[in-house]
Amino acid sequence: MSTSDMADLTITPVPGIQSQPTSAILAGHLRDRVVEGTFAPGAQLNEARIAGEFQVSRGPVREALQRLVQEGLLESRRNRGVFVRELTEEDAAEIFAAREVLECAAAAVIAAKPAQERAAIASALSSVVSDLNAAIANGDDAKALRLDHEFHSRFVQSAGNSRLARAYATIATESLICSAHSVGVHPPLGDFSAHHEALVSLTERGDIEGIHAAVHQHLSHH
Repeated sequence: MSTSDMADLTITPVPGIQSQPTSAILAGHLRDRVVEGTFAPGAQLNEARIAGEFQVSRGPVREALQRLVQEGLLESRRNRGVFVRELTEEDAAEIFAAREVLECAAAAVIAAKPAQERAAIASALSSVVSDLNAAIANGDDAKALRLDHEFHSRFVQSAGNSRLARAYATIATESLICSAHSVGVHPPLGDFSAHHEALVSLTERGDIEGIHAAVHQHLSHH
């Protein structure tokens, strides 16, 4: 990142990302807007307008948009520009099928870990469940969906396989977009509590078959 870009950047700093390049920070903000629906499916993202809003040069914006194109959240149309991908019911089915494969792969690694490590993983997941249950109780559907995303992402990350986690990250973001925009069939948020609490218990016990069954039941609703 150039000195001028750093000087012009007005994005509110977030702990732990100060060392990231401007394009990565921008990609994070733009990704959030896609997920939240600020940039609706099919909407065009204007490079110059984004650069003006964040007071940065167009180079980092172009890099950020390309990053999101590579992640599959945006699509580049020749001679037209960059647009938010419109996910279909077929896309949703593929996304949730892929999630099941990756989560079950993570479960196999986690189940093989020593009991003490599984207990630590379960404890960390349990804290997310507490926040998720509070969001559901408060009727905050958007927050509950984000916390569901966080729970499953942390679960996969707990396997300690960086490539598995990286593969899951893009799939999970697409999954969150499907849920946020009601693409595909989704279980009621009220069912999330029992599902996540069961997964915490199964993880602590290292019950690989139980985890597989729970993940399949949860994702087959989609």
